Amino acid sequence: MRKLFPTVILSVLLSNLLVTEAAANSAPATRSLAEKAGWEFTLGMNMGYSAGRSQLNTDDDNALNEDLNNQGKSLDKTLVFPLASAQYTFDELQTQIFAGNSREQISVAEFQYELGIKHVFNNRSQLTVAYFPQLPFFNEAWQDPYLIGSARTTTEQNTQGGRVALTRIAGSSITLKYAFAITSIENEQSGQSIGLNAAQLSLLQRDSFYQRIEIETMFPIAPGVFFKPALQYTRRSADGEAHNFDQYGAQLGLLVFKGRHSLITTFNTGIKKFAVDNPVFSEKQNTVTAAVFSVYSYAQALNWQPLSFNILAGYKKENSDINFYDSKGLFMSTGLSYKF
Repeated sequence: MRKLFPTVILSVLLSNLLVTEAAANSAPATRSLAEKAGWEFTLGMNMGYSAGRSQLNTDDDNALNEDLNNQGKSLDKTLVFPLASAQYTFDELQTQIFAGNSREQISVAEFQYELGIKHVFNNRSQLTVAYFPQLPFFNEAWQDPYLIGSARTTTEQNTQGGRVALTRIAGSSITLKYAFAITSIENEQSGQSIGLNAAQLSLLQRDSFYQRIEIETMFPIAPGVFFKPALQYTRRSADGEAHNFDQYGAQLGLLVFKGRHSLITTFNTGIKKFAVDNPVFSEKQNTVTAAVFSVYSYAQALNWQPLSFNILAGYKKENSDINFYDSKGLFMSTGLSYKF
């Protein structure tokens, strides 16, 4: 599954949890994290389709690159995949530990498996602290992405990190978030195939430390309808200065809840401002991003309380000043989730 489109797949896997999270966030702030103490589990199965283009996609069909002035081959895949999550709520209903699929976006992905803890204070603020280990769908990268004329070879990529979120501060609608991620490339050979000198090669080192801060709020605009705007700032500090960037982003969510029906649509846009020229292309990799993600959910499917049915779709596009870094991805999926 790693050889598909990572951002697309991660968003798809996240979808079955989005409705649960949004419904919880749209409810009045309380001092309870669950209706009762004890364990709760969610299992799901999904089927879908994804398509897109990206030079950084390590699918075998994308290994051979004839020139550096393109965004890679167009690829499409069908997907069948499970997901699972677990949480335990303590007797006072104000503290909860959890493991499994994350419900938050962080610096380098839209999905990750996490281990964490939540606590609701008496003023109804909620603190979440979580750690995510090696990302299962971000464990490969090209040794030298700029190799042309022969097949590129993959190497291991390790990404892990964590996040802290303070939600509904003092019972208000304001949420503050901080997240970080550390990425390392096992066998870094970027640019070695095109005869760059030592100083130029050092600018392409990809080991990185990502940080993101975010502020968001949510407010009703009609019965069962909410707006959820957010502002984000992300910084990448890489060993190679050509990969350093500051990203400024805005996000707008529209949440609709009517009986058993839920529809959540999120729009994202942003710009990445890079620090120095990429020595391969002699210009900066400044990038504009845009994405839309929508998920429809029908609760109590087949009139069975624990079962939910979901349909979702998403599209993401990145337009860089360097054609090599342009990318786009489309996905559609449907699935069932069971909670017990």
